[in-house]
Amino acid sequence: MMRLGICAALDVGTTLHARSFLRGVYLSSHLFGNVRRARHIYFDDGANAAGGRAAAERFIEAGVDAVIGHFASESAAAVVETYAQAQIPLILPASTCAALTEDGSTTFRICASDRVLARRLLAFAQAQGLRSLALFADPSLHGQRQLQEVRSASDNLSTVQIVQDISHADAVVFCGRLKASRQFLVENRAAGCGLPLFFTDDAASPALVAGLERTGTVYAVSFPVASDLPEAQSVDLAYQRIYGEQAPVYAIETLAAFSLIDLAAGQRRSLLNALRFDQFTTPAGLISFSNGENDHARVSLWVYEGQRVHERRLLS
Repeated sequence: MMRLGICAALDVGTTLHARSFLRGVYLSSHLFGNVRRARHIYFDDGANAAGGRAAAERFIEAGVDAVIGHFASESAAAVVETYAQAQIPLILPASTCAALTEDGSTTFRICASDRVLARRLLAFAQAQGLRSLALFADPSLHGQRQLQEVRSASDNLSTVQIVQDISHADAVVFCGRLKASRQFLVENRAAGCGLPLFFTDDAASPALVAGLERTGTVYAVSFPVASDLPEAQSVDLAYQRIYGEQAPVYAIETLAAFSLIDLAAGQRRSLLNALRFDQFTTPAGLISFSNGENDHARVSLWVYEGQRVHERRLLS
């Protein structure tokens, strides 16, 4: 029997995205036979490095064939080399830190990395005529690495400049987790700043603006949801039948991760080599990997208006 390690912060008190992940796991067990027949071993890593190391130890002791997670970059960064040494495939649905696939030779990322997100953000800002951005981040590894990627892309690939003084900026960028992003939005608007605000992938949630009277122009550079993708319509309908709402961000990445396991398990070659060399048709579309990065990862711009998401569109 195949054994799967499943790792994330599983408490919605830690992150609201835990609900999307767990629902994606449940739906995957219904949709994918090899996943349904596998033994599932869960670990709540608390979205931190210590939890990540404890999860990896548990999974290796259990002899897992693959790990889906770790959702938090801080947790994943602590263990990618450990999994590589054990020759265990690690499939990252939503950990964006670019170094994860560089440091982990058995690591495969479904979503776009921080490096790709940073480049798409700056390209959109430049197209909007924005010449200067003030850059902020929360203290998490996720936020700090995103900040570094935006700064690096600005130095090397863009005409948009990063400025220290917000009074000299055309817009503001905040990199970090959902809770910190909302707090920054609240405090920024309370301080009287009316500049456009850019957030990154974790902020792509209705919770970012829920209940706020004044949000102004707010964007999140993140990932598409299932309803945005023609190939994901069937799984989105399945999600709606069970949960009564459209699949949110991270649900489709989770389903795609388990779909990879289901498809790769049916190959003649090893699971690890199948992931390295094959192309798969998943609910998120085609997936193949080059040096651990998904060749077909997509980025979506979320545009907020008042207390709701007004528009989403793919960024090329």
